[in-house]
Amino acid sequence: MARNGSDRIVTLDPTSGPLDRKDQRKFPERRETLDGAVIGLIANGLGITEKLMDALYEELEKEAELIGAVKVLKSSVSVPPEPADWERLTSEVTVAITGFGG
Repeated sequence: MARNGSDRIVTLDPTSGPLDRKDQRKFPERRETLDGAVIGLIANGLGITEKLMDALYEELEKEAELIGAVKVLKSSVSVPPEPADWERLTSEVTVAITGFGG
């Protein structure tokens, strides 16, 4: 359950089918491989999430010819990336992975 800003409670029921999308933008096509990709690695800073993201990247490098990584360490677990980090992610990254430690 989440509040959507208008004091209305929105619940998500996975058995109800897809939600009506007001945004008609299409998702980009899924790539066949990660060859040539820049991977965004977003850590929340709890536990060893940064080490986890590094280890995950090393494993991905074994499977694909990656160009590089953009690493982001969020300032808090309860906030999105900072605007400058978000700009880097949306302009430089092919695919992003988020890690939540605890």
